[in-house]
Amino acid sequence: MNAQTQDSVRRWAKTAVAVLGFSASVYHLYAAYFYPLFALQHRALHFLLLGVMLFLIHTVIKEKELTWPKLIYSLVFIAMTVAGTLYVLVNYDSVAMRAGAYNTTDIAFGILMLLVVFEAARRGTGWPIVIVAGAFFVYAFVGPYMPLVLAHRGFPLERTVPFLYLTTEGIFGIPLGVSAKFVLLFILYGAMLERTGAGKFFLDLAMAIAGSARGGPAKAAVLGSAVMGTLSGSSTANVTTTGTFTIPLMKRIGVKPEVAGGIEASASTMGQITPPVMGAAAFLLAEYTGIPYLRVAMAAGIPALLAFYSMFIQVDFMAAFSGLRGIPRPDLPRLRQVLREGGYFLLPLVALVYFLMAGYSPERAIFWTILVTIAIVLVAGVVRGEARETARQIVLAFRDGGVNTVEVAAICAAAGIIIGVTTMTGLGLRISTIVLDLSGGSLWLAAPLAAISSLILGMGIPTTANYVIQATLVAPAFVSMGVPLLAAHLFVFYYGLLADVTPPVALAGFAASGIAQSDPFRTGVEGFRFGFAKYVVPFLFLTHQGLLLEGGLLNIISATLAAIIGITALAGVLQRYFFGPVQLWQMAVLLVGAFAMFTMQAQYWLLGLALIAAVGASQWVAFRVKPKAVAG
Repeated sequence: MNAQTQDSVRRWAKTAVAVLGFSASVYHLYAAYFYPLFALQHRALHFLLLGVMLFLIHTVIKEKELTWPKLIYSLVFIAMTVAGTLYVLVNYDSVAMRAGAYNTTDIAFGILMLLVVFEAARRGTGWPIVIVAGAFFVYAFVGPYMPLVLAHRGFPLERTVPFLYLTTEGIFGIPLGVSAKFVLLFILYGAMLERTGAGKFFLDLAMAIAGSARGGPAKAAVLGSAVMGTLSGSSTANVTTTGTFTIPLMKRIGVKPEVAGGIEASASTMGQITPPVMGAAAFLLAEYTGIPYLRVAMAAGIPALLAFYSMFIQVDFMAAFSGLRGIPRPDLPRLRQVLREGGYFLLPLVALVYFLMAGYSPERAIFWTILVTIAIVLVAGVVRGEARETARQIVLAFRDGGVNTVEVAAICAAAGIIIGVTTMTGLGLRISTIVLDLSGGSLWLAAPLAAISSLILGMGIPTTANYVIQATLVAPAFVSMGVPLLAAHLFVFYYGLLADVTPPVALAGFAASGIAQSDPFRTGVEGFRFGFAKYVVPFLFLTHQGLLLEGGLLNIISATLAAIIGITALAGVLQRYFFGPVQLWQMAVLLVGAFAMFTMQAQYWLLGLALIAAVGASQWVAFRVKPKAVAG
């Protein structure tokens, strides 16, 4: 295939992707209000649109050297995607009437669809999720040959394939349902704000607020990434969006490239846990547990603030220890001007919070929020005399809403296989039994095991799939130990996303290293160091539900203050700075004091406060009082 033909094919593919992306957004916006199809049909149509786009993007548009065999390969899988999904759409009534009496055609199309899902997941996110989902698929057949604790009677192909294909327990199960109901619309919402200038507004706002403080650009990276993450829902996407702006500014004031990349990578993971718009896995958590999304978002509020504070205080201590100053005020955007020119971008966030608080379902809330956003940005465009350009950007945002969801849909479809096999075989109960046996029923032994397994899985598997596995296999063990359902699921959710900044495979850190022009592994290590306090937060709310807004007001306030004090002390240890540089003995005392606060038990809080206060007082005398006395 010559260069001219390749360009022609790619132009055709880009046009097809643009049309499909726009159509997907329009359809899902329509479906959020009118619900025109049954769940199985809706999810099949969702995968039809996004699956075709995925193969066009990853096998045609992004292919460096497009050959005829590669083009034929992509067209074959596109045809398989269309056939596998249309079979469900066209034969829905027949399948429902047969009520599990599957025929040979069902099985054949089911095998076809499984091949599509595995290849879509491989193309979209790589081999790890394919290997894990494939292992679960094989497990359905080899149960009789497994060790006793994992053994089951085994299921034949003619039962397994249709169960995973023609029910809402497999490929078209809860994960893909969440992608179809919520995720695409929230990604559309974020794309609309980004396309119309909200990204620049939030970064300018962060720089105007924190840019002149010591280590200002680093603090702005924390602020900006937290806000932008609520729009993108992806750690790596957040890095590439905000990092291109914040990392060079951090390097400008003297932050080492590895540190700059690590700060941005660690800050970018916060978006998935920051209400009101969290990552895709948060919507899956709400759907999987049956807990309303508003309750999930509210419960995540204090832990998100603690994670945000831990990053902010570490950056402040690092800047003080290194003597890093901020950007001169004249070189920064002015807060009043930033708010005057782009303050209207805050209104869509206010609208979303209002609709959620008013009791709207997430899909209805985002439906109305998107309409409000369109109205606001169009009015702003008219006022600025840019109505035509604003309308064009809205159309492009509708395209981006569909295009940016393709990988999520592939992951969710593969995750459905994992859930389906677990449901068929009863694996979840068996794994819960293993966790209970290994830990002896002790939560303090079970929790580290769950955290480690989440981090290991997360080294190659996206947060959504990681959460599905842990929620299916591990969270039930926590619940059986008496941990509330929401706390158990939030725990595995948090550790799944923290894998993005956990070496040796820290995907967000690797993305940041490309911008910072730094060593990828060292950047990942710095991201881990700056995010270390966040690893403590899930353990805190696992044992003290006051951090999840459970219990009385005094209980919530005392737990939050204890966590803040402990995190501050831990940040002092990690950055070797408190009121001044920290000596070795002071680091040890601060560490003991921090963990005394982290016990979340009142009898240890006085000890923790005394130890932390003692270090603070000694440093205050050494670095604040004595220099003044000498100067006098």
